[in-house]
Amino acid sequence: MIWALREEAQRQGVGIMTDRSLMTALSRWENNRNTPDQFYRRLLGVVLGLPIAEDFAVRTSTYEQDVDRAIEALDVLTRWDHEERPVFTSAVGLVETDRVISGYLFARSHAVDDSTPAPTSVAGQQDSVAGRIRVAVSALMSVDFDQGGGRVRTALMHYFQNSVIPELRAERVGDRRRAVYGAGAEVAQLLGWSAYDAGHQPVAARYFTLGLRLADEASDQLMGARLLANLSHQYNSIGNYPQALTMARAAQAALRGRGTASVETLCVMMEARALANLRDERAASQAIGHAERLFDRRSDDEPDWIGYYDAAELSGDIAHAFRDLGVATRSREYTQRALTPTTPRRTRAFIQLVDAGSALKCGDIEEAASLATGALGSGGGLQSQRYLRYLQGFCRSVPDLRHPAMAEFTDIVSARYPKLLRPGEARRA
Repeated sequence: MIWALREEAQRQGVGIMTDRSLMTALSRWENNRNTPDQFYRRLLGVVLGLPIAEDFAVRTSTYEQDVDRAIEALDVLTRWDHEERPVFTSAVGLVETDRVISGYLFARSHAVDDSTPAPTSVAGQQDSVAGRIRVAVSALMSVDFDQGGGRVRTALMHYFQNSVIPELRAERVGDRRRAVYGAGAEVAQLLGWSAYDAGHQPVAARYFTLGLRLADEASDQLMGARLLANLSHQYNSIGNYPQALTMARAAQAALRGRGTASVETLCVMMEARALANLRDERAASQAIGHAERLFDRRSDDEPDWIGYYDAAELSGDIAHAFRDLGVATRSREYTQRALTPTTPRRTRAFIQLVDAGSALKCGDIEEAASLATGALGSGGGLQSQRYLRYLQGFCRSVPDLRHPAMAEFTDIVSARYPKLLRPGEARRA
């Protein structure tokens, strides 16, 4: 190793530390007692044939045409994500939107493979590799919904590294190969979603983008559209609404007229939410109406992973859109439909805070306080940065958190999340 590092340094025309010092440094790096600086990380990357962090961040921001390189990138990304390496701290934006969209929409499989996608349901394939992967990811997705992305990420990364990557690299042909790639895309989708929920935005976008390549290899246009819709959702959350709109429309284009009703509804609602944030009330309302009509045409021919997108979930998306349009009464109408006895805790907390904000805008501070306090109960124990952002957004919308009606809410926030309050906002005794 020392010889190889010195040879590469000589080739680059740079000097490095002495052999003895380098041996000591290598020992420290290998045992995680220290980390190499940028110069030595790049040198080690060349010698070991590993992707260099900065180059890796750039390469994974576009669509990877080579599926083997996409799998390798997912392997590295998951490992570095698990080790919490600051790979993307200097990344600007999420991904190169135009290159991701064009790369996926005009990819090889879409161009020449017009066959029916491999099955995306667990039913009838529990004993297959793809079926076992889907059973595992379904269970982990339930934890994500109920406890937040921070709770599930470690287990999900471990599972992907040890159980999914080896299967993606195994030799298979035909439907079996496509089924495994489709199941792998579902795991990549959940990896991205859990990272997004935990606040790791650039990492999440890379999972979504690399997952697109697996979906394409599986000829799974439904999952491809879902991944583009996820990127739209993510762009909405960071305030880049034009990019959110572009991704949502790309998701609909990816379906090529063969989407199921639920999947197409999801994609159209991402467009509606982007339009709402762009304050285009007419276009947003038309998109909402289109989504509701699509949803009414649902059948049993849906992939298992879209099962969560029921009437309540659609109502939650519509409530968000009307909130962003500033139509508080319509938003409240849909939040009532979005809350059911089976609503997952994280979703419940989100909707309660949306409803609380709309109640506040309608001038009912007592109702707003009650709903927001209820959201604190739903959100207890969640490991979700998105939940904290909803909570902070509500706090910022309250003119005076020391209002008597807000007493219980402010006391709980002061105890659990003191950093969400600005100086002087804590209630006076």
